Amino acid sequence: MTEFVHKPYDRIYVRDMIKLNLDDLIGMMSSLEAANAYWVDGVLFASFAMTESEELAKKEMQNEMFLDKIIFAVYETYTKTVKSSTNLEIGVLNMQKSKLYKDLIVWLKTQSIWNE
Repeated sequence: MTEFVHKPYDRIYVRDMIKLNLDDLIGMMSSLEAANAYWVDGVLFASFAMTESEELAKKEMQNEMFLDKIIFAVYETYTKTVKSSTNLEIGVLNMQKSKLYKDLIVWLKTQSIWNE
């Protein structure tokens, strides 16, 4: 039988964090093919991995990940969809049960950009 092992990343590098107002985040997300944002602990967000390369694949095998950017907006209460003031609408996925994403949001809230 196949053995399965859960091993979280040891380290995730985030190259850029961008705090947007809700309308701007919805506008950006609605222009993408996969127009869903994630929600955890009062934050609506999306993360974007760096373009795959052989070097990045090696880092991933060493339990490290590189994110190009995280875009986010404060959004206190989870809803299945969110609509902008111009009636653009995107889906929202509740990732509250993901330990990785919960840890990401805890970390994000400690960064100086959170209070901007």
